[in-house]
Amino acid sequence: MGTRYNRFFGPMRDAVMRWLFWFLLLLAVVWWVRRRFFAQEGASRPGGEGGRAQRRRGAAGEAEPMVQCAHCGVFVPASEAVSAGGRTFCCVAHREEFARGGG
Repeated sequence: MGTRYNRFFGPMRDAVMRWLFWFLLLLAVVWWVRRRFFAQEGASRPGGEGGRAQRRRGAAGEAEPMVQCAHCGVFVPASEAVSAGGRTFCCVAHREEFARGGG
């Protein structure tokens, strides 16, 4: 029984393994070409994906100072905060409410 099984499946297994090897090699080459040439194209354009990935890395590497809203106490990045009267707020609505005397 073992001999007949190996005679039938031996060549088929070899063919499948050969096909799988070439298929995986082709996938690796396609991946390398796409990464090598298309990633550089995106990085050279200002709005390309490469630029976004670079901005993400820069943003993740540097911490932005956080400030607390004088009305609700929520912390927001300093670049997004709204200031009035020496205080910082998370949004324009809270700043206006403080200006009306509701703070």
